[in-house]
Amino acid sequence: MTVTAQAGDLSGTALYTSQVWAWGELSHAHLFASPEAKRVFDTTNAVLAAARVFHRKLPPLRHALLHRHAMIDHLMHTSGYRHVIELAAGFSRRGAAATSDPRVRYTELDLPPIVERKRDLLQRTDEGRAVLARPGLRLVEGDVETVALEPFVHSGEPVFVIAEGLLMYLTADARRRLFTKVRQLAAIAGGLRFVFDLTPTCEEPEPGLVGRALEAAMKRSTGGRGCERDAPTRETIMTALAEAGFDSVEALVSSDLAHLWNLPQPHRRTHVVLFVAQASSRTTPPSSPGRDEG
Repeated sequence: MTVTAQAGDLSGTALYTSQVWAWGELSHAHLFASPEAKRVFDTTNAVLAAARVFHRKLPPLRHALLHRHAMIDHLMHTSGYRHVIELAAGFSRRGAAATSDPRVRYTELDLPPIVERKRDLLQRTDEGRAVLARPGLRLVEGDVETVALEPFVHSGEPVFVIAEGLLMYLTADARRRLFTKVRQLAAIAGGLRFVFDLTPTCEEPEPGLVGRALEAAMKRSTGGRGCERDAPTRETIMTALAEAGFDSVEALVSSDLAHLWNLPQPHRRTHVVLFVAQASSRTTPPSSPGRDEG
């Protein structure tokens, strides 16, 4: 299945996450809030609350997503990079926030309906229109799987690439292709850092029969699709990144960093696994993807 088909199913997920940022009172999140997002947020939370009656170990989704977003923000801000590409950006408020600094160039890529809706949301207010007019913010329509990323990279300027909430919906083979595609940008940029979230299958809670039924109900209510669950361990993911030509890979977990990084609501225990992969132009990326990580 192509990313086009997958992302077309993810509009409900994009609405939910945009409301998480508003609920978490993150900067610029109010620019993308909408009654539709609030309805999806409330419905999903009600389903998850019912699921926790039968499975108390299910993590609090809104807190996990808030921690995930804040962790990526922290990594981006502390990296010192001024050129950012966010893949499958959805209704992320990060580009609007980051380009408050006129030195930052921020490219967001997503499917045409999502980008069109995002433009409409920004057009509602003077503040939003001012954000949309910033020369450093670029909203690009396209499919992550088929759009060439090279035109968005500037020669000799390291780039910070974000894929938030995307990799869990890709098969192992699709992830492997994306790893190679992103890695090849280092030859132009002179270096890059690639950050994404993906919880290995062995670290996910077992939902059980009731949990699976409620998961199906939640997907129907949000328009989402299920996770692939074919990333067995952190090691398999890190191996796939190494085979794609990344020089170094690190796995970070929210529960270890919530207080250290001063994440929002750090007392809420969550289990978000982020991978941070770095590449320079010194090593030559493989000409074809390596073996399937699964």
